[in-house]
Amino acid sequence: MVKFAEIAKNISQRVEPSETNLNVYVGLEHLDPQSLRITHRGVPSDVQGQKLRVRPGQIIFGKRRAYQKKVAVADFDGICSAHAMVLEAIPGKIIPELLPFFMQSDMFMDRAVAISEGSLSPTIKWKTLAIQQFPLPSLDRQEKILEVLQKVEEVYSLAEDSLASGIKAKDVSAVHFYDGKKNLKLIQKTLGKLSYKIQDGTHFSPKTQSKGYKYITSKNIKFGYLDIDDIEYISREEHENIYKRCDVKKNDILLTKDGANTGNVCINPLVEEFSLLSSVAFIRPNQELNNSYLFHYLLSPICQRNIKSSMAGNAITRLTLTKIKAMQIPVCPLQDQEGIGEMLDIFKQIIETHIQKIDALLLTRNKIFTQFFNEVKQ
Repeated sequence: MVKFAEIAKNISQRVEPSETNLNVYVGLEHLDPQSLRITHRGVPSDVQGQKLRVRPGQIIFGKRRAYQKKVAVADFDGICSAHAMVLEAIPGKIIPELLPFFMQSDMFMDRAVAISEGSLSPTIKWKTLAIQQFPLPSLDRQEKILEVLQKVEEVYSLAEDSLASGIKAKDVSAVHFYDGKKNLKLIQKTLGKLSYKIQDGTHFSPKTQSKGYKYITSKNIKFGYLDIDDIEYISREEHENIYKRCDVKKNDILLTKDGANTGNVCINPLVEEFSLLSSVAFIRPNQELNNSYLFHYLLSPICQRNIKSSMAGNAITRLTLTKIKAMQIPVCPLQDQEGIGEMLDIFKQIIETHIQKIDALLLTRNKIFTQFFNEVKQ
């Protein structure tokens, strides 16, 4: 058993962004959950207030909202968010290269979440993390663990690169289709005129319960798919009152219209009835508009930019039903729409395959840690 402070030290060198000659800034928003690589970054002029100095090889750990599992190894000389910790491995009881992998393990992350303080924005204090004790295998055993994990990481990096390429190819293709570069005869029509119905959910939050009718809110609408892993339920009476006005059906398009997830879109895959909160609207296209064509347009960079510019509100940004109905949709002949929808569906399937591979690799990594650390406990 070792204390965390025996295998890692906290580097807390403060920097004023306006006074530094460094040209790279990384905030928590630039870190991808469960990925050691940093593929997004900003510049110091993007931010104000003191930040942390970070050097190549040092670990950036998101101490705020640790449940997001943000740990990455810096490959740059720059500054990072003060809502992170900058850590360095201490050789002796751990192989330095193993530390970032160790910090990605469920064992470490579960502890990090447990010791976080605060309700709205839970944060970890270094003095609390420093005294946490963890089991570590021998250095010889660590060498073997590291060898396996580095191979998993190599495959993971290739899968990430393939996923990024697939997303880019889909976005570029969508832009070409929807801005007329493919010599298609596009006519701009409002979404309201191209839809049988556009309606949002209830504006009065019903009482939730452990079973009944599914109650879907903005948290369940992801960018391209419906996530019902964390679902709530309401009674039949509550559901029937909501469904009279907001009768969502299979293949209707669901669009998040409120809050941080505004612009997230998915196609409803469920046959069963369910209820929506007002933060989500459904769109039922008419015979002039192919469902898949509209879905991919709403996901496209062109439409997402338009959505962001249309949002109103200070505390909570939102799209109104009026603005959704007034959205301009580039329409081409229905046969062309079907072909575009099918092609972009293929890209989507490729992207989903890469996501499944990445999820499988993450599961493999966690199993490796579980196996080796169970040996230590025994």
